[in-house]
Amino acid sequence: MKILHTSDWHLGKKLESVKRIEEQKKFIDTLENIVENENPQIILVAGDIFDNPNPSSEAEGLFFDAMKKISNFGKRAIIIIPGNHDGAERLAASKNLAREFGIIIYEKPFEIKEVGKYGEFQVVKSFEGGILLNIDNEEIYIYSLPYTNESVIDEEYLNIETFKYKKNPDEISLENVEYSKKVGAILKKGVDFVENLNIPKIIMSHLFIAGSSGDGDEKPIELGGSKAVNLGDLPEVDYIALGHIHKPMKYTTKRACYSGSPIEYRVTENKYLKKVFMVDVKGKLQTDIQEIQLENYKPIKIYEVSNIEEGINISQKLIEKNQWIYLKIHTDRYLSSKDIREINKNKNVVEIIPILKGKENENSENLSVDYSELNIKDAFVEFYKSEDGIEPSNEVVDLFLKLLEEDR
Repeated sequence: MKILHTSDWHLGKKLESVKRIEEQKKFIDTLENIVENENPQIILVAGDIFDNPNPSSEAEGLFFDAMKKISNFGKRAIIIIPGNHDGAERLAASKNLAREFGIIIYEKPFEIKEVGKYGEFQVVKSFEGGILLNIDNEEIYIYSLPYTNESVIDEEYLNIETFKYKKNPDEISLENVEYSKKVGAILKKGVDFVENLNIPKIIMSHLFIAGSSGDGDEKPIELGGSKAVNLGDLPEVDYIALGHIHKPMKYTTKRACYSGSPIEYRVTENKYLKKVFMVDVKGKLQTDIQEIQLENYKPIKIYEVSNIEEGINISQKLIEKNQWIYLKIHTDRYLSSKDIREINKNKNVVEIIPILKGKENENSENLSVDYSELNIKDAFVEFYKSEDGIEPSNEVVDLFLKLLEEDR
């Protein structure tokens, strides 16, 4: 069975204050072409469809247009989960209408979907977070775990342990159990609903995979100190469709992939290609994964010049270039309003970054730092340095971590 995996559309997201809706429309057109050419039977959208919980009507309109285009009026199954940027209730508000088009939208973890007809396929059985589908007389099982908080994970893990060991919940301590182990147990339970069925089994989730390394496709990551799941704690299934990370990544030993975001959403994303994944699931862990590269509709570029006049010249020179521009200007004087107006005649300049000569290392913004690839403590230290030009004291770091812990 052929499956297309995509995620992290972030419809409505801006670059600084500039809309990206035209690029997002181009992605939807590209996605429609890919779907028509590859003809997948299932499309998995692994979260962060929108960039915020209350998307604009423009962003929502683009989402509905995309669903209409790629569902082929219910001939293809589309499964959608919310990510951390989505408003789950807002996203799922159209789920009853979407059903006619073969679109299944989850609102929360462990949700039980109604059995019956969706578009032109059937939900044969439904479990907590899982659905058994019959598409073209073929069966496949998909377990979905949307983005959720740690308290929900703890509660479900406690339910699993209580049932497993027949204990009173008060006798079970969660303090010494790693977050990764809890999520792994939940995913395994979700798959075990159909453990005796010899059919392909899929997991879709919006989470972090961390601390893994292996056959070249895998890279150790820990993003922002967020709770992360170790690769080894994932159950053995035919494919794991992941959302959350904007860089496409493959963990081939587990047949798990991040599809990444479809367009560049920040400066650091110009280091890698954008993709969707086409997955041919044959059962018995026999899975072929094809990467389909997406066009870079409008690249993000950084230009660094040695004075204001050079900045004005390069801005005007690039006025016809189809790219978003960050302009770093080393200067011995402050930019006047006239200088800024001249540079901003190029509407693709999203930010002017003046760096006073002799103070390059004090207050200049370091665009090369990707805070998402640091743990929360290191990210705070780097941000503090970028703002004040010095490292925070141990007391300041300790206070930050203490406040962070109290907020959880």
